[in-house]
Amino acid sequence: MSGDVLTQRRRGAESGVATQVRLGDVCELNMGQSPESASYNTVTEGLPFYQGNADFGPIYPTPRVWCNSPVKIAEAGDLLVSVRAPIGALNFANERCCIGRGLAALRVKPDSDSKFIYYALKSNVTELNARGTGSTFKAINKKALSNLLFPLPPLAEQRRITAKLDRICDIVVKRKQQLVQLQQLVKSRFVEAA
Repeated sequence: MSGDVLTQRRRGAESGVATQVRLGDVCELNMGQSPESASYNTVTEGLPFYQGNADFGPIYPTPRVWCNSPVKIAEAGDLLVSVRAPIGALNFANERCCIGRGLAALRVKPDSDSKFIYYALKSNVTELNARGTGSTFKAINKKALSNLLFPLPPLAEQRRITAKLDRICDIVVKRKQQLVQLQQLVKSRFVEAA
């Protein structure tokens, strides 16, 4: 982190005000790279290998392929970001894994909350896509990802915001489950009536 950004963050923390930061100032970025295809397998030999958002679940990826000669590695807790179409899909690594060129791993620095960075990126998917380049399919490079600007409040405020957003997301998930149950109930009533 540059001296100017660090000074601004300290002032922001002291005053309780959010400061504009670059993603690269609060995270270490590790762009994925595909290993040799001969190292891929489906018999769980080596590390789980995630190539893009097709491997993503609601929060954590689901392994379909493993790699016994990984080139780029993400650690448990790293934030995984899809850097190829569609740009901006997000998951957390729940174990050490190999990442292909469709992903970047973000290791959030200790003075920031990883869940806050997750929500900040979710709210900036349109901006991430605007930074993408390519005629066949869009992709975002390390420099463009690193230069994404967003407001970062002091750590205590990040945690307060994250806790509130987590509660809201939990409610949304429960309401979606209730809608599915309601749809099933309505369908079963029509079957009974027929």
